[in-house]
Amino acid sequence: MNEKLILFDYDGTIVDSAKMIVKGAIEAFRLCGLPDPDPKKVKENIGKPLSEALKVYAPKGYNVNAEDISNAYKEWYIEQGKLGLQDEPIFPGMLELFRDLRKRNFKLGVATNKSRVALNNGLKKHCLTTYFDITLTTDELLPKPNPDMANKAMLITNLTKDSLVIVGDTVNDIGLGVNAGITSIGVSWGYNRIELLRNEGADFIVKDSKELFNTIINL
Repeated sequence: MNEKLILFDYDGTIVDSAKMIVKGAIEAFRLCGLPDPDPKKVKENIGKPLSEALKVYAPKGYNVNAEDISNAYKEWYIEQGKLGLQDEPIFPGMLELFRDLRKRNFKLGVATNKSRVALNNGLKKHCLTTYFDITLTTDELLPKPNPDMANKAMLITNLTKDSLVIVGDTVNDIGLGVNAGITSIGVSWGYNRIELLRNEGADFIVKDSKELFNTIINL
């Protein structure tokens, strides 16, 4: 078997963080003296770069700065992490999936539009840090669907496009796969509908962690 690196999205793929992200967005807006955003619209835009998401759910008539909102969210999230209050349970079967893939000598990574501190806190909380060979965030690289994270992963691991796979739940994850020319697997348990993932160009769609495992080992 050729060596492969499986890059996983974090929010909506590894953990169910929707409740946490929506709460954090509301708190960040309040810290910035802004009206609460629509929770439904916040959830629908999980996975997008914040500057893009704000175009959808920022209150009209207010001057909303993406950097201010992002900094307020990070401050809130760091405080939640210190208190051990991250409300983002790991999806069923994902821990077992990582264990089984490692046993088969797959390299594993995370490619997320989260911040570095948010990702590190989440991985630590779920005792996942040791499973991943590489972690990529928007603190260091351009956000998905830009192919920057995939390109960086290939550079670090010295692997080629046919050895990389992106697994995710949003069109931004699939878009990274398309833009980077790597295999993409969409998961049905996240925050975007299956039809959106198919239309974006997902090579595979899976319904649970077992189907995901079988898809990966048969690539």
